[in-house]
Amino acid sequence: MTFSHKVEYGAPPFIQLWVRPTWLRQVAHAGWAVLAGRAVLDVLAWDESVCPRRPARVRAALICADYDAGMHGWRAHADNRDLRVTWSPDGQATLVMPWDEPQDDREAASAPRVPDVRGGLTSRRP
Repeated sequence: MTFSHKVEYGAPPFIQLWVRPTWLRQVAHAGWAVLAGRAVLDVLAWDESVCPRRPARVRAALICADYDAGMHGWRAHADNRDLRVTWSPDGQATLVMPWDEPQDDREAASAPRVPDVRGGLTSRRP
């Protein structure tokens, strides 16, 4: 995914997202271009338990912006992330961010040991 955001000379923001050739048919026409306020670049897995099917995992653009008071003005950056989609009973989508995913036992076991304030070692990061 490539992202650019340009605001110059008082013009409205110009945003470009480069996506796969199948995006229009598989994502946009199906109505999944935006989920939970995020631009969806691809649907990676489907929830087939409902009809019509809906996304279970997507690649989404996480866009952030900042203001440079110098010569640049508003600047924006994006990162694409593969995210799990959860659905409420009334059909509202929520994207589960990586930091909200539960840790499995392997991750907990491999977490670096850090010094405890009492002088010992803890098995997890604080």
